[in-house]
Amino acid sequence: MTLHLDAVVFDVADANAAAAFWAGLLDRTVLAEPDGALVPGIATQVGLRFVTSDTAQVGPRQLHLHLTSSTLEHQQQTVQRALDLGGRHLDVGQSPDDRFIVLADPGDDELCVIEPGNTYLAGTGYLGEVTCDGTRDVGVFWHEALGWPLVLDEDGQTAIQSPHSGTKISWDSWDSWDSWDSWDSWDS
Repeated sequence: MTLHLDAVVFDVADANAAAAFWAGLLDRTVLAEPDGALVPGIATQVGLRFVTSDTAQVGPRQLHLHLTSSTLEHQQQTVQRALDLGGRHLDVGQSPDDRFIVLADPGDDELCVIEPGNTYLAGTGYLGEVTCDGTRDVGVFWHEALGWPLVLDEDGQTAIQSPHSGTKISWDSWDSWDSWDSWDSWDS
């Protein structure tokens, strides 16, 4: 039996609001589900499932999303669209020299709008990456379970990507999401 990745799941306070934000930002539709909402993906772009949860988030988020940009103007348009949809700027300790822009969606889930020319996310499409808190072993498990190639396996970080290309899914055992220095190595 072959596994198929349909979507990554976010536990949120308001699934419909979160799905509406992401559908608007990604130019996708929303499908209502009994306990939440799905923003479906396509063969090369992972879907996003939002489940309403009463459990408050404690500590850093377990995953966040990276959106790609083709030009600096495109990056600014994406940021403005996110802000218009209810997102906000987020300071996670990034420096003024950092070329990515960190935002939070209306449910406080983090996202980064990555600068054009980032070679690590080249060819992934608009939803370039889902970054998860986890160990190398988790990445290797999903590599084997899905049959997707490892496209990054160094310094405790792993990433997989569908054989059809598209969205990468990565794991890093960061103690918190303030390890933004790793972007420098990914942009070479």
